[in-house]
Amino acid sequence: MQWLKISLNIFVFMVLAFGFGRGMLYSDDNTLFSKLTISAEDIPQGFVFGKVPNFAKNVFPNNPCIVNSEGIRFLVPKLYPEGNATNIKSMYVAIMTTEDRPYGDDLVYYLLIFKDSKSATAEIKKLNEYYQWNKDRIVLISKDTIALLLFTDDIANYKYIEQLAQKLQVRLNQ
Repeated sequence: MQWLKISLNIFVFMVLAFGFGRGMLYSDDNTLFSKLTISAEDIPQGFVFGKVPNFAKNVFPNNPCIVNSEGIRFLVPKLYPEGNATNIKSMYVAIMTTEDRPYGDDLVYYLLIFKDSKSATAEIKKLNEYYQWNKDRIVLISKDTIALLLFTDDIANYKYIEQLAQKLQVRLNQ
């Protein structure tokens, strides 16, 4: 397990140091990603980072990961109704599952960084509307040009995304 922790830290460092997908990340994005990404220590007990099946590697090359521009274009319209990928500057995803289902997606965390305030306002409005209809499965936190979106399919797992969201809220406010 220690090697996994070291590997994840090296991966996050490499992504932040060299950029990923859409060219180099903005330095503000690097700060946000380093502050708001999750590590193995953040994952609720009984869950692990899921494995990415081969068919999904073009969208999620690793887990967790910063999603490239192609992945953003593919994912955002499926993430929430009328999601506009052109308004997203950067995206981070972490997929968590129970240890006995390595390819599951029991808990999913998205960090969305919008291109500007106008884009953020438009997309956060859509996210809020989606959230209103799915409060038992989604936690949404937004601030300025950032949205943190946590999903679970099983409402029995809501408490886990809520706990993770509380940790992320503290980091976002620092």
